[in-house]
Amino acid sequence: MKGTIEALRVMCEWAAAQDHDASRGYQQILDRVDWSGPRHEVKPKPSPLADACFKQTVDLAGDNPLGDLGRALYADRDTLEWFTMYQSYADDARVDRLNDNYIIVRLAGPRGGWYAEDLTTAITIQGPDTWYPPHAHRQKEVYGVIGGRAEWQRGAEGWVERHSGEIIYHPSGVRHETRTRDEPLMSFASWIDHVHLPSLFVWG
Repeated sequence: MKGTIEALRVMCEWAAAQDHDASRGYQQILDRVDWSGPRHEVKPKPSPLADACFKQTVDLAGDNPLGDLGRALYADRDTLEWFTMYQSYADDARVDRLNDNYIIVRLAGPRGGWYAEDLTTAITIQGPDTWYPPHAHRQKEVYGVIGGRAEWQRGAEGWVERHSGEIIYHPSGVRHETRTRDEPLMSFASWIDHVHLPSLFVWG
């Protein structure tokens, strides 16, 4: 995983240097991750969604530091522990497809492969034709599109199609949602501050 953690650091340096409202969040990642510390070893856990979509999202990644992070992670694919979210919504039909088509692997954070104080970083894969319903959380959040494309909505803003190499900022408490079409999506995501608090769906 040395290639992945180095690709993560380089990507954050690149994003932090941009003139973007997400840049400060990426600088906080650089400041808080223990880059030199030993990796916390995890037991690999495969995922049918990763088997189906991981390679495709890497093939869709652009020639940019986010794409490089996806390619580095794919090289380490046999060591990854994939997991899902929102099991507490298992009885809600609106979340069924998301639970089957959204997976996460932790990189740095309190429980990540590398330690970070009150901050999490992860890679996510969202399958094609999948809606990530509107949700909000106290954490500030930065995203980066690694491979594939999807439509994103933030607050009262309209839907915007995002592509590989784009970075996104979600302020604390602002509702946001994502939907894929015919392509899967691989993204980088980081929660900043209050990472012990949950994310909640915000139904209209």
